[in-house]
Order: sequence, then C-alpha cells, then structure tokens
Amino acid sequence: MKKKSLIISVLLIFVLFLLFACSPAPTPAPAVPSAAAAAAVQSSDVPPTPMPTQAPTPTAAPPLPCNITFESDRDGNPEIYVMGPDGSNQVNLSNNPAEDSNPVWSPDGSRIAFVSNRESETGGGQFIYVMQADGRNVQQLSKQNESKYPDWSPDGSHIVYNDKGDIYLVNLSDGSEVNLSNSPENDEQPKFSPDSQRIAWIKGEGKDTAIFTMNLQGGDVQQVTHAGKVNDLEWTVDGRLFSHWENPEGVCFNCLLSADGKQVSNAGGKGDIQQYLPFWTLDHQRVEMASGPGPQGDEEIFLVGNNFDGMFLYLTQNPANDRNPDAPFGCGGEAAAPQPAKPAEAGAQPSGGKELVIGYEDGDNLLTTVMQQDLDQACSELGIKCIRGENMRTLLEQKVNAILSVSNRWHVLGTYPDLHEAASQGVPVFVLNAESGEPGIYNLSAENEVVTATLKWMFTQMGGQGDFVYLNFGQSDYYQVLIDSSLKQFPNIKTTGIAVDFNKPYTQADFQTLIEKSPAIDAVWSSDFDKELFWGINSAQSDHLPLANCTPRMEILTNWKNAVDGGSSFKCLAFVKPGGTAYEGVYAAYYFLNGLKFKPDALVGEGHNTLKYDLPEINNETLPDWLMKLDQLRENQAGVYELPPMSPEEIKTKWFVE
Repeated sequence: MKKKSLIISVLLIFVLFLLFACSPAPTPAPAVPSAAAAAAVQSSDVPPTPMPTQAPTPTAAPPLPCNITFESDRDGNPEIYVMGPDGSNQVNLSNNPAEDSNPVWSPDGSRIAFVSNRESETGGGQFIYVMQADGRNVQQLSKQNESKYPDWSPDGSHIVYNDKGDIYLVNLSDGSEVNLSNSPENDEQPKFSPDSQRIAWIKGEGKDTAIFTMNLQGGDVQQVTHAGKVNDLEWTVDGRLFSHWENPEGVCFNCLLSADGKQVSNAGGKGDIQQYLPFWTLDHQRVEMASGPGPQGDEEIFLVGNNFDGMFLYLTQNPANDRNPDAPFGCGGEAAAPQPAKPAEAGAQPSGGKELVIGYEDGDNLLTTVMQQDLDQACSELGIKCIRGENMRTLLEQKVNAILSVSNRWHVLGTYPDLHEAASQGVPVFVLNAESGEPGIYNLSAENEVVTATLKWMFTQMGGQGDFVYLNFGQSDYYQVLIDSSLKQFPNIKTTGIAVDFNKPYTQADFQTLIEKSPAIDAVWSSDFDKELFWGINSAQSDHLPLANCTPRMEILTNWKNAVDGGSSFKCLAFVKPGGTAYEGVYAAYYFLNGLKFKPDALVGEGHNTLKYDLPEINNETLPDWLMKLDQLRENQAGVYELPPMSPEEIKTKWFVE
C-alpha cells in the first residue's frame, strides 16, 4: 500500500468540521506494540540485529494486518508512529530528539524505513534509516547526506530514494547503492511499480515538472507526462500512475495515467480512489487512506469510504500535524478484499437454466478505461459471463444472449446493418452513448434530449425571434433533423448554418471573430468544439453576447461564474450527461433477459426506445449550487463532469416494471 496525500478545499474543510463530531470512535486493534513495549525496546541493552543478507519474502497467507505508520509532531518534533488500522494504539517508535519523517513499511510488515537527521556514527546529516516494526535496531541505510523520499520495492529487495536531485537505488541483499538518474536536472519522489520492475519519478522544478519511468538499471527511460506541473505520484494496484497534474488543459486533480502516458482518465472523487490505492479495514472493507487539513487546521489521518457515516473516519484527532501515512504493500491481501456484491433480484433465470452471456463490441475504440471497469464490475457483481467481440456479427455467431454496442453518432450509423441483423434474430442490443431508432434496439444515451432541450431554451430565451447561428460539424443528418424539428415551433427565428468539418476545426479565434463581426447574433449552438465556443464568447469585445451551449468542465464552470459575477451578460446552458452507461447497460440487459418489462415512461426519443435519464441542468441561476456539489459527479477522461452509474436497485426501479 503506497501512501497518498489529499488536497482539500476550504469548503470541504468546513464540511469535515461538521462531520467531525459524528465520526465513530475507533475500536481497539491487535498487532501494534503497546506503549510499554515500545519504551522497553528503546533500551540500549538490546543488541543490534544485522541487516538481512537476502531479500525478505513477503507474507502471503494469512494476509498482513493493515497497521499504519505515520509521521507526527505531537511530541514537539517529528517522530515516527505506528497505529492499528482503526487508529488504536498509537505508539511513538522513533522517540528521538532529531527530526524523523517519511516512514514506509517493508512489504512483509516487519520493518520501516524513514528519514532522519539524527546524530550517527558518521556525524550529522539527513539519511535513510531502517528499524524493525516495533522500533528496535535502528540502522543507517543510505550513504548520501540529504536523503529523502524513500520507497520500498513490493518484492522487498530494494529501497529507492532521492538525494540532491538524483535517484539512488539500494540493494538490500548487499547494501550496495547506485545513482540511477545522475543528471543535472532535479529528480525526486521515486516510486516502485507494483511488480518491482520499474521506478517512476518527477523530473524538473517549479511549474515545469513531468513524470518519467525507468528500469532498475536506470535504462529504458520513458516520459509519461508532457508540459505542466506534476505535484505528486503513486503507482496504482493495477500498474497505472496516479497524480495531481496541472496540465495545459487544466488541473487533472485525480489523474490516472497508463504507464506510457498514452491514456489519461480521471479516477473520480472521494470514495472512488479505493479502486486504485486501496486500504483494508479490520472488517475487510476496501477504503481510501489519506491525510490532510482537519477541522482545526492541523493535518490529520483519516479513512474515506461509503461504509463510514459521512464518508470520513478520523484515525488521528489531536492538535498536532499527523501526516504521510503508509501501510504494508498488499496489506489485507486478496483474501481480505471485499467479495463481489450479490446480484440484484431480477426474477427467474432464462428458460432452460442456461448461463447468461452478454457480448460487447467496440469497433471504433470508444470504450474508455473507466467504461471497461464499470462493465467488468457489473458482470462480476451479477456473476455472468461477458465477452468482447470484434463486431456484432461475431458476437451473434457466438450465440450471446444480448449485445452492448459502445458507440457514438457516427458508429451507430455505420453499424446499422449489424443492428438490424441482431434485431431480426431477436437478440436485444443496448447502444451506449448514441441512439438508433431500429426496433429491438435500446439506447442508453441523452443526446437527443440534451440537444432539443438546449435549442428550446435558446429559442425561448430569444422570445421566439432573432438571429440564431449553428455549427453542425460533419453535416450530421442526426443533428440537422433535431435542429429543423426544433425550429418548426419558432418560425420567426432567422437561422444561419455554418458548414464546417473536422478537418478544419472551428477555433476560439473563429468564434470570437464571428461574434464581433455579427453583433446581432442572439444565440450560437455548436455540435462540437463547444469549449472553443465558450472561450470565443468570453474573449469577444462586444456588449451583446449570444446565448450558448456549454460543457460542464471545471475550467468552464469556474470562468463562467467569474464572468457572471463580473457583470457579464453571458448566458449559457449545460447538461450533465450519463457517465455510467456501461455499468447500467449490463444491468439493463440482465433485467431484460430475466423477463422484466420496461416502464412505458422509461422509453423516450423519436424511436421510443431510449432509456430516460434525469439530467442535471446547469444555467446562470443553478451554477453556484452545482459548483458546491461537483463531488456528486465524476469526470471522464476529457475532464467533463458526468453522472456516476446508478445503483442496480435504482436501475430496476427507474426503468423496469417488476
């Protein structure tokens, strides 16, 4: 288990303050030395134990207790403490007048490495030290004065740290040490990958820092992030990188990056990080462990999870700074991991008792990492087989019971023959993020509703008259039909369509020029590149700003509010779209295959086959409220806020008749 920090806003601090008094009191936990025992092992009569001559073998079974080591200045100077997974038995292990900080567990839970500037045989300085889990046998490990940021490899064989801007690797079998980076640039915060084969670190200084990775010989160096500022990093349990990255597109607060940097997504908000940086409680619940400002302003260590009242459980509660928590890698282990949820009751299994098989296809590579995780989670919870196929026809050949099609407005057009074939064979298809009117097809999308509601809002705000400009990228017939049908109700609106295609995107400057040269425009709608539309309007030198459609991104929402607070006449409308269609699609298919019928009012759209969502609407009036509750949403890989998946019970209640 790697430690992580949590940046918390002033608002969240206030909320935590309200919740603080309601946090459940910790219960005693085993496996942490008592204060008396800790005092005893500080005795100079205890003979030193030499460092091991070979790498320790991590404990496999039973799983390690998730005891936590952390740093605290409650004694007047930074010391290394240990406590149980519920915050019980907090014991000072280092008990030294020097500054002891940044503790990390060995993977087998037997030792702790930490940073100290204590007096040593070689004099003063700041080095990496190692002690046993009860505080005995403290020994200096590193040779470089100014050592910091130690990290223990998951296989127990090495410790990595940085000193004076270089990354050093210590082989614990013989104590040898090598400079891996050895460069004039600043290199720091090294972290081992879960398989112990690579090291990630942050290179650079100030506002120009990036994540790099290398092997244990210092070779095969790969740059993961480009441009911007990386504040921290951790490896996730599935071999990705977690970071808070201020990139040119805005702050990626909880960033998930593939090890090569090619895939970037958002890990979600509080309660979601446990998937990537897990900690196991005494009752084997998988939660998050973090440190950050507490109600009194000092730093505290706490757990975050849905099983806690108010989501937070404080482990430390004292007027001091408790920070940098760490638990042994893999503590709790898979044996202690929570078991998959039982399938929601859905009626009888299909006739004949045959195993359900749901197929899914992603012909245009539209399935994001988060969507894949949602899909896998739903299949696991239901205990059904889900297989991926090259296309719908290959899935039909494999005799699947239902198909999920990961789609968009272009993909759904190209796969019409396959959709028709599946429907003709009686295999239900659930289209994700697009809409088809083909009978036997069910859509999990809100595109039709969002477009028509936005256009109606614009035309109503205009009083049914004025100049309306729209940009239909790629000349999509789908959008053109929606625009034309919406305009029929407002015959006095003067309409101008601008022909654009994806080979030459409309830029912020193009939108700005359009508005400045045509001050009579009352509304502008764009099927794509609406981020450029927003910035173009905000940059325009005009007393008359047109209505627009917006995307719920953090940088847009905050600048939108700043403009309104500054007296701007700008008005915008944004809808929060569904973000959990893969999870919801699996459950919808499962319930449907088990004989449940759709509610009549659950199916909407032109084909009366699109499942209805309750979409949050963000406008000038509701914007301040939504900025205060964005933690109820989650960000996709493009930084757009979306609805999280509904629960199985919500899906059944909202869409099906039992």
